[in-house]
Amino acid sequence: MEDTKNKLRQECWDNALHTFGFEYIFNKRALRYSKYVNSLKVLGIIVPVTVGATAIGYGYESIFLKWVITLAIPFTIIQLIISVIAVVNKWDDELAYSYEASVDHSTLSSEFRTLGNRPPEDYEELKRLYDLILTRYNNRQDQDNKHNIKEWELRMGMRYALREFKRECYGCNKIPISMESSDCDVCGKFNKSITLKIFKL
Repeated sequence: MEDTKNKLRQECWDNALHTFGFEYIFNKRALRYSKYVNSLKVLGIIVPVTVGATAIGYGYESIFLKWVITLAIPFTIIQLIISVIAVVNKWDDELAYSYEASVDHSTLSSEFRTLGNRPPEDYEELKRLYDLILTRYNNRQDQDNKHNIKEWELRMGMRYALREFKRECYGCNKIPISMESSDCDVCGKFNKSITLKIFKL
């Protein structure tokens, strides 16, 4: 029975590591989507405000206003294109989900870690508590799978979690000490992917 209990505790720690990695993945996503959405909002405000301020300051017949309008046209076209991309790719929805998932995975990781570190004496109680957390974890994973997590994101999350839990990677047999990408197929090869264009999230 003690071996079975220890095995279940190990599963708690394994799941704590995985959920910690997913927390990092969705936190990074939330930061990226937040920058994209805010940049689009800023662009949508700056262009008309600049044109309006120029018209008020120099007059509607001013040569300065004509120059500003000429410069504003390409920016407006760019804004419209990015707005279409944002709507099609549901940036606002992805931003909201990323925040939600990051918080949920953080909670799950803490609960798994606590259960693995301070389990109840009774095995049946440990199993009951583990199953409750695992059910929530499985439900969250079902939701996550609808949001197209990339392979490079999984490798990045794995490296972050291995570093936090001071565990050896089974790919390169090293304990990560930084978030610099490596050539490992398990906890590396994500630097180039992070610099993907805005349209390839």
